[in-house]
Amino acid sequence: MSRSLPPAELRATLADIFAIPAEQVTADLSAASLPSWDSFRHLQAILALESEFHVQFDPQRIGDLTTVAALEAELRALGVQFQG
Repeated sequence: MSRSLPPAELRATLADIFAIPAEQVTADLSAASLPSWDSFRHLQAILALESEFHVQFDPQRIGDLTTVAALEAELRALGVQFQG
């Protein structure tokens, strides 16, 4: 299991949405491993990330973005360049 930390701005947003400490937001965190990552909070996370990073996720892909690693990869694919 990877304990790598995603970029700070991504961790902060997801920690806020899922009501957990930012240090717990690792690349391998997933909807399957976090009870608070339900369908409602998944949608909240998607909307918050779209707003914060000025992107729009492909609606066909949103259901597949159920890990922090997948969210980070998708954001990078949309051209997001993280600061930290």
